[in-house]
Amino acid sequence: MHYSESVASIEVRRPPDRRPADRGHPFATYLVGFGFSLLGGQIWFVALGWAASRFDDPLRASAVLAVATLPRTILVLFGGAVADRYGVLRVVVMSQTLRTVVMAGLAAGVLAAGENGWLLLVAALLVGVLDAAHLPAASALPPRLVAPGDLPARLGTVQTLERAMGVVGAPCGGFIVALGGLSLAAAVNAVLFAVAVLVLRSLRARMAVAAASAPGADGPPDGVFRLLRRGLRYAAAEPVVGPTLVVVAVLNLTLAGPLNVGLAMLAAHRGWGPPGLGWLVAGFAAGAAGGALALSVCRPAAVGAAGVLSVGAGSLCTALLPRFSSLPAAVVVAVLLGVCSGSASALLIGLVQARTRPEYQGRMMALAAFSALGLAPVAYLLFGALAVAVGLAGAFVVCGAAEAVTVAVALTLRSVRGARLDGGGAPGCGGR
Repeated sequence: MHYSESVASIEVRRPPDRRPADRGHPFATYLVGFGFSLLGGQIWFVALGWAASRFDDPLRASAVLAVATLPRTILVLFGGAVADRYGVLRVVVMSQTLRTVVMAGLAAGVLAAGENGWLLLVAALLVGVLDAAHLPAASALPPRLVAPGDLPARLGTVQTLERAMGVVGAPCGGFIVALGGLSLAAAVNAVLFAVAVLVLRSLRARMAVAAASAPGADGPPDGVFRLLRRGLRYAAAEPVVGPTLVVVAVLNLTLAGPLNVGLAMLAAHRGWGPPGLGWLVAGFAAGAAGGALALSVCRPAAVGAAGVLSVGAGSLCTALLPRFSSLPAAVVVAVLLGVCSGSASALLIGLVQARTRPEYQGRMMALAAFSALGLAPVAYLLFGALAVAVGLAGAFVVCGAAEAVTVAVALTLRSVRGARLDGGGAPGCGGR
């Protein structure tokens, strides 16, 4: 396939049923390896933030944190192309191996020379670059481990694991840093990343699909830039994947501001203080975990419609959240918003993975990751500007209205409204 071909000539076809022979154990192995990686990542960011805060120069501290996050955002699209070029499992294992080396080197360097600013800066940069490849590759592994009809339920489990490691990892990181400083935190991370490598490497012999560790099969391998361009054209041409990714992007854009900026402003405005903010955040997180895990029991047949309607229900919760002066009532709405958001995310990302051809999985997951990482700063600024222009309650309403408009447009698309997972879903809640 040559880049000069038109978008209309891209063959858009449903992927074959990639049902593995052993459906349970490989995915459980993936969860274990991914869990160790997530735990190490949380410890690393706590240790990095603490080490950076100890610099006398605020500019240097800010530079370290920026260098740790910017490469991941800027390079994640290329990371998805690299994953598709060399194989998602191979990229996951290689990036984890290199993260292990970086952490071991940082631990040794700190022991030998102390917490040197340049050493920390280089380590932060390397980890950020490696994360850009690791994130889309790791996200593209589940479609190779489970049947398409199981993807939303399994992704709900992955999302819950991510939230659990966020809750557990931060205090663990603080304890480790208090106990032994940056050197101990880096050494612990090196061990955690090494364990993740060993666990994930075992998938090579257990995965039922050979494509999990090989490049795409449609022609000779292309360069990363050409693969990225082809991935963007594929997303634009695929009638289900492209619109679904747009809905996911709007969900990220309209929720990031209310959740990360709006809830803090609301708690301060209502006089609920930090404890009130904690309850709101905890309520949303609990609801999101519950909504994602509920898909293990309730598997709608029309996944596209169910996911989009979940976004619509969440838009109502977003608009109503600042209308309650009682903290318990606001927490209930936050829980409901979490349920809608958690289920919508698992359903829509599961639909994208089920309907994406294997050789494009890394690039499609990179697009989803970019919509979360790259749009977050924009969302914060927009929400702040809206709060100044129309008030705090008005900013929540505008965000909810933007979600509702996106839902209305998505439901007019027959390809999205009637989209089902390749292979169907288990009976229950409208499943066949």
